[in-house]
Amino acid sequence: YLYNKTVKEIDMTDFTYISEDIFADRTDIVKIILPEGVEEIGNNAFENCIRLEEVVFPSSLKKIGSEAFVDCINLRKVNVGQSVDVDVSAFKGCYNL
Repeated sequence: YLYNKTVKEIDMTDFTYISEDIFADRTDIVKIILPEGVEEIGNNAFENCIRLEEVVFPSSLKKIGSEAFVDCINLRKVNVGQSVDVDVSAFKGCYNL
């Protein structure tokens, strides 16, 4: 689920892959809870989501792509499993992590 500043939710229960740029430049997203079954987050999927503060990853996650969360300047809380392949630039510009 994506929680935005008006407490609306976007259901992502059928997602296994979060595609490239799908939520880039969204300024209304503050929290993301990815459901079990999501295995990969594509490049720049959440780029420049400047109000994003927290991401909850599922245990099914295997890969986070290049610059997936680049410049999410308010991102403060993530918990990525040790077995997840995280691109070195996935959280570039996330200065509050």
